[in-house]
Amino acid sequence: MKEEVRASRAASRKRKRLWQTATVIALIASLVGVIAFAALMDTKNSALPETDDIATESVNNESEATEGDEPEAEADESAGTYVYIAAPYTKVFADDRATVIYEADLGDRFEQLEAVSGFVKLQLNERTTGWVTEAQVTGEATSVSDDDVTAAWKTVVPTADAATIEVLGQDIDSVRATLGTPKAVQRDQVNEYHFYDGFFLMVRDQQVRAIDWDRQAVATPDVTATSSQNAGSWYEGETRQLKLFPYDGVMRVRLEQK
Repeated sequence: MKEEVRASRAASRKRKRLWQTATVIALIASLVGVIAFAALMDTKNSALPETDDIATESVNNESEATEGDEPEAEADESAGTYVYIAAPYTKVFADDRATVIYEADLGDRFEQLEAVSGFVKLQLNERTTGWVTEAQVTGEATSVSDDDVTAAWKTVVPTADAATIEVLGQDIDSVRATLGTPKAVQRDQVNEYHFYDGFFLMVRDQQVRAIDWDRQAVATPDVTATSSQNAGSWYEGETRQLKLFPYDGVMRVRLEQK
């Protein structure tokens, strides 16, 4: 009987050891599986970007491109057009719109840069801009032919040498080489004035833009004026202008190249 009990206990201890061994093996196998799975997941994750910077950058770039493609504020449609001074002796102001820097003549033609609060900004020469009120400029001018303008000029300045007008549009240095040194030169913010016997040249940006004959007898040419006012008349041609400015019983005559 005792032998049977010892045999039973020995068998029980053996089964217990086998169970413990199997349990340990199972635990080890499970641990190995977990480690392998973790390693596999880590390998997969390492093949992807560590952050979503690429996607974010792409979205940001699209956003920036969209913002960059937004249209700018609508430009002043009047910019780049040319306007005429509509009244004689028009005051032109500096950027403060209070300081007078120039006095423009009837029919003077300038590029309009912008219009702001009842004022227009004009390009007076290559270096200088100025402001006048909108009421003092016009964008329209009825015109006649250059031949009509020349004929009208001959009517009001009959003693002038017709060859004189050939200097219009020429460089002042070449003109001075032909006419000689002027008796006097005056300057304002926009032009130079070179005085010769019987006439003077108005020079802008080193180019002869107009010829003036002062103290001429008052006369009216047989041509319809673009604008006729008490203080002056203006005749618009294709490439030239004739302007008459009466004062004290005489008048100043200007023939100008546009």
